[in-house]
Amino acid sequence: MDRIGKPRGLIDYLALTDEVAERGGAKPVLIWRHILRPRTLIYTAMWAAIGLGMVYALFIRTDIEMTVSPVRNPTFVLQSDGSIRNIYDVRLRNKSGDDRQFHMNLTSDAILRIELEGRDGELWLEAPADTTILQRVYVTARPQDLAAAQDSTALRLWVEDLESGHRAKQSTIFNGRGTK
Repeated sequence: MDRIGKPRGLIDYLALTDEVAERGGAKPVLIWRHILRPRTLIYTAMWAAIGLGMVYALFIRTDIEMTVSPVRNPTFVLQSDGSIRNIYDVRLRNKSGDDRQFHMNLTSDAILRIELEGRDGELWLEAPADTTILQRVYVTARPQDLAAAQDSTALRLWVEDLESGHRAKQSTIFNGRGTK
């Protein structure tokens, strides 16, 4: 305002609560007292805590993510030798910045055999950096095994990063004939 020859304070920052006091002759409240109020400081601290929490979550995330989807049509396949086969679609996400090799296996109380489609008996697969791959997995129970005769059997699929040793797991069920 000084540069154009007008009185100071003609255009100014003023809170509505301070207008009456200033018209009565009180000194104007500094702008910093309006900005640095307790509410503003609390909001700033809350947003900073949220930001730090997100950065922390970014650094503790796992490098492997796996989802298992049973193929439900049909729920199981009866093989010519009498064994029961279930089919699963496994989505494996490699969140690391490097191509990685993974080993897949399963654990269950029942005797089950795992096979990866297109891998000729090998239980490892490779996932490029920052990508998700889809792998079809076959789980088979021999006809004499209890899992083939039961309605359902719990199992857990595991995948392990061969370089870092990190592991991911996903629980699902194996569908049998359901005769016992």
